Amino acid sequence: AQRLTAPAEVPIETQYSQGTITADQIADLSRGAATTLQTLLNGQPSIFAFTDGPLGTRTTINFRAFNSAQFAETFDGIALNDVFNGGVTAQASNVNNVLLIPANIDSVQIYRGINDPAVNSYNSLGGTIDYLPRQPTGRFGAEVEASYGSFATAEQRAVVNFGEVAGIRQVISFDHASSNGWAPSTKDRNNNLYYSANWSSDRGDRLALYAVYNVNSGFTPFNMPAPLLQQYGGFYQWPYSVTYEDNNDSSWMSILDYDLPFGGIFEFRNKVFGGSNDYRRTSYSNPADQQSATQPYSLENTPLGPGPAGSAFWLSYPNGPTYDPGAVFGSNDVGTAYHFYGYKAWAVGDSPTLVANLPGNTVTLGGNYTYGALHSREYWYGAYDMPNTNGYNDAWDESDIRALMSVYLQDEISLLGGDLHLTPGVKYLRASTSDHDSIGFYYPFAGTIGDVEHFVSPTFGGNYRITPNLALYAAYGRNIKFPDIFAYYGGFQVDSNGNNVTVPVTVKPEYVNDYEVGARWRNDSYSLALNGYREHFTNTFISSSLPSGVSFVSNGGSSTYEGVELELAATLARTQVGDFDARFNYSRNKAIFDSSFTDYAGTAVSAGQPLANVPKDIANLQLGWQQAGWRATGALRFVGTEYADQFFAGTPTGSKYGNYTLVNVGLSKSVDLDAAASLGVRALRLSLNVDNLFNKYYYNEAYTDSDINGNNFLRAVPGFPRVFTGTVDFKF
Repeated sequence: AQRLTAPAEVPIETQYSQGTITADQIADLSRGAATTLQTLLNGQPSIFAFTDGPLGTRTTINFRAFNSAQFAETFDGIALNDVFNGGVTAQASNVNNVLLIPANIDSVQIYRGINDPAVNSYNSLGGTIDYLPRQPTGRFGAEVEASYGSFATAEQRAVVNFGEVAGIRQVISFDHASSNGWAPSTKDRNNNLYYSANWSSDRGDRLALYAVYNVNSGFTPFNMPAPLLQQYGGFYQWPYSVTYEDNNDSSWMSILDYDLPFGGIFEFRNKVFGGSNDYRRTSYSNPADQQSATQPYSLENTPLGPGPAGSAFWLSYPNGPTYDPGAVFGSNDVGTAYHFYGYKAWAVGDSPTLVANLPGNTVTLGGNYTYGALHSREYWYGAYDMPNTNGYNDAWDESDIRALMSVYLQDEISLLGGDLHLTPGVKYLRASTSDHDSIGFYYPFAGTIGDVEHFVSPTFGGNYRITPNLALYAAYGRNIKFPDIFAYYGGFQVDSNGNNVTVPVTVKPEYVNDYEVGARWRNDSYSLALNGYREHFTNTFISSSLPSGVSFVSNGGSSTYEGVELELAATLARTQVGDFDARFNYSRNKAIFDSSFTDYAGTAVSAGQPLANVPKDIANLQLGWQQAGWRATGALRFVGTEYADQFFAGTPTGSKYGNYTLVNVGLSKSVDLDAAASLGVRALRLSLNVDNLFNKYYYNEAYTDSDINGNNFLRAVPGFPRVFTGTVDFKF
């Protein structure tokens, strides 16, 4: 049967490493500008999420040592990951592609490792995070919430539950938020519309519909040279007069979910879904502020071509674009000061499942088919309002198609009176990809390239309950990550004789073997969980980019991720001074390259070298107290040292950053009111949250780069400073 909310604790008999975030924990969240769908996961072991700007701008998440394209995020079990570029937010430079906000979800289930095939999805190398949709209450009522805080951050939300009519329950909500951001030139606005409905009959069948539409607009926080942060203030950003990225994104997703039990032992479930993301960015880079002897740092949006007076190199192509920036605007730099980037992707699909609840075991047969299309393009010009003309001023204009398909079979077996649980499973995955590119600055001729990849993924999990309070488990899985669409970009080349040549795709899929062992102990008030994992990669993806903006993927040999995760929880209810709860977790993650290789820039990477952007140690302590409508929370988070990538090559360097501790606190008061005497208000909740209580200065992310004189320096984006947020919530 469908699970509508996450349990307070992972069942002790579970065969895999898992976690949970409940509806109550989400209710405690700060409404501050740095809270997003991904950052709410930060209290979980081995999850490292941050947002570089307000309201979800440039949100990044890592799970264990995996980047966002190497694990799955799902909504009601349907993949949120981009069909072509893997990630959910900020993938392929989609800076502000917000779809879901915390108000859209009820709770979260976290599945670490490859897990069983009924849970995992495409890209599930490091794990799967399933966001469960917010449900209608079935009682007529409304809610109005407003918050205001640091950086002129304001949010207003209205929710209407329509009760139950003819067995149908419905809820609709609208959320508007705006913020100036904690760094100058990073303001953002977000609008979110959410609808959920469900119907059930006396026979047990159930129909649910979830739909969300989100629009975001704002400006990008840049990776700033650390010397400028030190010179002009810790949150310095380039002024709009120097450079900016104006981002506009609209996204939607809808899921129709039908559940039908029949025959006493069978259950059929089918989900039809669709969604789209339309991202548009117009960037500007002032020619007067380009890299020079007096301004040694390159801007992230630079004119095409080498040097301060870039040449229109594409004009040398026999059939290349005809735009001549020098002839139209007087100089190449002025003529390429603006560029437009558009990324519009959509996908539709179907996920049927048939479950047989047999004596002693549960057999599940399921699958998925997803068909997606992408139109990606970029144009350069000397004015904000520019023509978008292929063969004239396009850097590229591509149309891609990808069809993903999977079929799986698994059996959950219960033996020894329920003390032993075994789950063997197998999943077949297939990807068919086609990439068509028009003539552009980076493509001297038009062409189409594509391929078909497929893989059989075996999984096995076992759990043995030694006593009613103690269980041991172990799991194994092998899975694949299909190459992102970047892997197809290098196929159009010109050989030494000047002939156009289409070269087959050489990037191989990533393969991962995952091994997990763990133990869980629990009584009425306390719980303890400990697990260890080891994941071995082959064909590790290395994402690289050129200063002009061209991105591509290559294989970087083999690597190993391994670590341990410890969780403790305690609940002390009905004491004389209130109810207390506490959670602590510690995770240690190690990720190294097993083989040596050389990146595109000629930099050697040695076996044993750590991967970048992986905090070695993460610890979280969460405390709570409640009594008589009062609720107080505190959270301490430690993030250890991590290595920085080279800015363009995407390979690790010796530079380190991180090693900081953040403290967040919250206080709220809930009051039940007499609706007749309070203008229909049934309940009132007031709250105050302070994030980063001690105003710790730290970097979200950092990269190494070189200035015009060849001197190395660090580019960085600071995390949020101290944030105050007050919220008032009326329930009618």
